[in-house]
Amino acid sequence: MAVASENLPITIIGGGLAGCVMAWALRARNREVVLLDRGEEVTASKVAAGIVNPVTGPKLTKTWRLEQLWPAALNFYDSIRKKTGREVFRQMPLIRLFNSPREARQWEKRLGSPGYVECLASVALDPGNDLKAQYGAITLENSGYLGIPEFIALTREMLGAGWRSGQSREVQEEGITLFCEGVSGAANPLFEWVPFKPAKGEILTLSIPGLDQQRIVNCGGAWLLPVGGGQFRCGATYDWGCSEPKPTAEGRRVIEERLGRFLQLPYEVIDHQAGIRPVVRESRLLCGMHPSQSRVGFFNGLGSKGVLNAPFFAGNFADYLCGGGPIDPEVDLCGNI
Repeated sequence: MAVASENLPITIIGGGLAGCVMAWALRARNREVVLLDRGEEVTASKVAAGIVNPVTGPKLTKTWRLEQLWPAALNFYDSIRKKTGREVFRQMPLIRLFNSPREARQWEKRLGSPGYVECLASVALDPGNDLKAQYGAITLENSGYLGIPEFIALTREMLGAGWRSGQSREVQEEGITLFCEGVSGAANPLFEWVPFKPAKGEILTLSIPGLDQQRIVNCGGAWLLPVGGGQFRCGATYDWGCSEPKPTAEGRRVIEERLGRFLQLPYEVIDHQAGIRPVVRESRLLCGMHPSQSRVGFFNGLGSKGVLNAPFFAGNFADYLCGGGPIDPEVDLCGNI
């Protein structure tokens, strides 16, 4: 690729999770970076809880390429902590409460497959009296959460004058332009051929007096994340194809119904937010260069697993841009559309 060896300046369009991770990866490789952000108040990145969960869904499926992506994510976020003195990613155990006897049996089957036993914590946590766990529970490692708004703010500080506000989608005449626009990328005419499948997610913030939890709780399609001060975030819904990022009474009803399956304490809803996830396929991002414009790139489609997936693949894409090797074939934009 011709641009790789030219050390051209790079302009990132989009200041959400994708654009910010890409900015750190490029700056770590001594590339000049300008980030252009629309400054929208409500985005998926600003609403998302940023949870990393190694085993997900009703089928208890181990996260794709976990053994590779988890250490890369830890190293990435720890490198930021070392540079800034601020911790944005917090490792935290996750307790999965089985929602039915069928789920418990499913887990027993999973233990016979490679990689599943390794997800278990060495010490199992007691669910305690405040959580319903009549069908059993497991404690998982390789979990935690990223304070995404904090991470975005820290990226803005890091870039200084390189962080700019604006609505432009214009491809820069000099250098490389990387589009990291989240769900807005679905309306970018340069990438209209990318099959976005947006998914709206709603999240509640709760006050739960008396609940002492220092772990993520997951059960029956809902999770509960302690964020300090007796407050917890709880979610999330999946409304496929919805493009209106507004909280709804139905979304709140669904979350509260799921929460009631495992929480035995009263609570108060103190906030309700919604955002549109930029899903492309299977919650796996895509990255690469435009097939006919060699200085136009794409890093998007993080979905609900972006906190885990983005660091490794941003590093891979940054290496490619710097002449350090090919794009991983499983996420290569032009090889997977």
